[in-house]
Amino acid sequence: MVIVIDEAYQEFVRAEHAVDGIEMYRKYPNVVVLRTFSKAHGLAGLRVGYSVSNPDLTQHLRVAATPFAVSQIAERAAVTSLRNFSQVVERVQSLVDERDRVTAGLRELGWVVPDAQGNFVWLDLGENSADFAALAGERALSVRAFGNEGVRVSIGEEEANTRFLELCADYTKPPRRS
Repeated sequence: MVIVIDEAYQEFVRAEHAVDGIEMYRKYPNVVVLRTFSKAHGLAGLRVGYSVSNPDLTQHLRVAATPFAVSQIAERAAVTSLRNFSQVVERVQSLVDERDRVTAGLRELGWVVPDAQGNFVWLDLGENSADFAALAGERALSVRAFGNEGVRVSIGEEEANTRFLELCADYTKPPRRS
């Protein structure tokens, strides 16, 4: 059995006891760790990422890799991002700080929200998801509703996050208690 650990948001994780995929890879030969440049590096759409795995597993990944080859532009962008990694770390920390501000603000409003370890917060709005997303759109806020499950809100600029918190303060149907 192969275990795949997707660490797309690894740079955003601040939880003390979070799973460390690289540690698991070193410990277990059947672990594959996936990483991307989409989130922290801001290279979404360029399809740049990598895997860390035992060579016996990697050989099977390479068979499927050809159609997903990285373009020269994407490769240059990834290399440039790595050369400027201190800026990436600074930007990620800024987003983490803003994520924490938004989460704290939601909780002060009485909203029940799970601990966030990515660059977004989740609102368990159930059947009210589409309604909330429509109201967000009216306030020029882009959120992503997932059917009758909930709403994912990406953390962005402070001003937009403040408007999001204002919407939540006005909204009368806060998330379900899980």
